[in-house]
Amino acid sequence: MRILELIFLICVLIGIVSFFIKRSSLIKYSLYVCTLLLILHLSIEQGRWQMFPGYFSFSLLILLYVFQKLNVWIRKLVLVFGLLFSVLSLVLANVLPVFQLPSPSGKYRVGEQTIFLEDHSRIEKLSEEQGAYRKLTIHIWYPSTHKITKPEVHMGKGYAEAFVQSKGMPSFIGSHFELIETHTQKLLPIIENKQFPVVLLSHGLLWNSKMYTSIVEEIVSNGYIVVGIDHIYESFMTEYKGKKLRWSQKNIDDMNVGLDFGYINERMNLGLQKENTASKSKAVLELNRYLPYFESLDRWSDDISFVLDQIEALNRNRESVFFKKFDLNKIGSLGHSWGGAAVVQNASVENRVKAVVNMDGAQWGRVVDTTIQKPLLVLHADRNYDTFFTPNFFVYDKITEEDYYLATIKYTGHANFGDLSYWSKIHSLTETGTIDPTRMSFITNSLIINFFDKYFDHRNSASQDHFFTTNLPEVHIVKKK
Repeated sequence: MRILELIFLICVLIGIVSFFIKRSSLIKYSLYVCTLLLILHLSIEQGRWQMFPGYFSFSLLILLYVFQKLNVWIRKLVLVFGLLFSVLSLVLANVLPVFQLPSPSGKYRVGEQTIFLEDHSRIEKLSEEQGAYRKLTIHIWYPSTHKITKPEVHMGKGYAEAFVQSKGMPSFIGSHFELIETHTQKLLPIIENKQFPVVLLSHGLLWNSKMYTSIVEEIVSNGYIVVGIDHIYESFMTEYKGKKLRWSQKNIDDMNVGLDFGYINERMNLGLQKENTASKSKAVLELNRYLPYFESLDRWSDDISFVLDQIEALNRNRESVFFKKFDLNKIGSLGHSWGGAAVVQNASVENRVKAVVNMDGAQWGRVVDTTIQKPLLVLHADRNYDTFFTPNFFVYDKITEEDYYLATIKYTGHANFGDLSYWSKIHSLTETGTIDPTRMSFITNSLIINFFDKYFDHRNSASQDHFFTTNLPEVHIVKKK
């Protein structure tokens, strides 16, 4: 909770107590101080909806001070309401805070440029516009040495409200995100005469690239360029040339409606067998081919390859600020959830990608019929995998031919792999585990950065050879191959 709003609410509570004990001098001075604090709070910190009950409590105190001849029971009732509204503000302001993302630990600052792309080789199947080509918005975050003077707002311009709405909640709940600053600035000058390894970022279904800012900023500050892909119509909202395009509900319905969940549960129960029996293998393969996920994952994999083409073009273009800035021999991909499955599928067919990280994505799609011949790091949330089915154990044991690491992080949920755990302290609201969000950022970033450092020989990676036995007590990591 921010300092001025906290002191203001405490002052309001003191004012309420002073009315109860009938101390006229204390009433007067508390109102003066509350007025000053309110002005400072609104001028410096700016108001937010969580504080509205507190503002209302203060207005009740003003009314009681002006109309001192009210019936004693009416006065007491008003004071009780004032007390309740003040406490409500305290709770709301703490439960839904104006949070701060962790400061990046690397030596570089973070610049950003947004680019709009159109793939004329593919028709957009999710748009109502007939004959439209597949469109993508990409965000390129890059290292800079220039000071940040105008930091970007985190999930501003209605993004937070749209995400909240996609979860079936009132959009105003996310309106306070306009007050949350990042450690990134648009169009900050990029470092000259230097190439950087590249990490492609693919978000989860109905998320977008901006929801991984705590990861992106840390990676970039350590000398990488991150290219975040917003998969239009399968992100909760994407801005494309000034138009805000929301998710396709029909597409979501097509992937979920009409499924035989009895059959699915039967296949999953067979897939939970500890031994890799013929019946287990058959069940997982049958389930994979039954679920209607191929089209979407193919689309996302093609998106990633198309973005790689554009990166190569930018690297050759003398007019581009990214001319010769991408080290095309050191390209990795990072995905969460649906994006995690997409980057692995793409890496199985895309030779330009040299290392892959999947953050808690269930590996459906056609990758089970391929091989992946590059290092793979899979991060799993904390679950009882004796009873929770995922295809990952079967699929990755089957298809990996290079180093394959499996890391499970204690006290985490599926949504901890991103910024969502900062949003609220109510874990059921954000579908996150109980791990502290700052600690989670440190663990996730350590695993990701050291993995890419190791396989890209970046930042003297010889010192990282023993990273996967490092002292992170929340992490259980196994090198499978």
